[in-house]
Amino acid sequence: MWCGIASAEYFRWKDNKGNTQYGDQVPAAEVDNGRALVDEDGQVVEQVSPARTPEEQKRFEEQQRIAKLERERKEEQDAYDRVLLATFNSPEEIIEVRDERINLIEQSINLSHERLRKQQKELEKLNDSRSRFIDRDLEPPEWIENNEIKVLSRIAGIEEYINDKSLEKDRLRKRFGEDLIRYKELTNRSVTSR
Repeated sequence: MWCGIASAEYFRWKDNKGNTQYGDQVPAAEVDNGRALVDEDGQVVEQVSPARTPEEQKRFEEQQRIAKLERERKEEQDAYDRVLLATFNSPEEIIEVRDERINLIEQSINLSHERLRKQQKELEKLNDSRSRFIDRDLEPPEWIENNEIKVLSRIAGIEEYINDKSLEKDRLRKRFGEDLIRYKELTNRSVTSR
């Protein structure tokens, strides 16, 4: 047996000088160098890698983080794919639902444009009233300014709503376009794998 070791298994490790050592215990100062548990025939039973350097540990943790993010992304995509296939029966159905949703948004935008025109007419009336007072060298009453502020605020709110709805319509088109492409990929894949 090796160096009088009585057990059937022993450790083999490299010391801090790089020399191979054997024994029934690895010295505490050399535990981080890595070691192998070896049987009496010299076969490795268990291998313990050397401790990572701080740089190696940082790289390892970053690799683990990236792998975890990729697993989560794949799980989310798989879940989304299942919902997509369960929700729609054909590409035409996706297009039909997209068009219905976009039509609802466009109706909302059109109604808002009508509200905007009414508010702009109201503002014009207030401006005309202000002008009539000024033309007669009179100070316009406070209610005109107060109403102008309210109307301008409503106009700004309506314009913001129209802008938001236009952006929503663009996002909807994009998302349904991506869904349509993905649906075709998934259904083509299932047809070719049969």
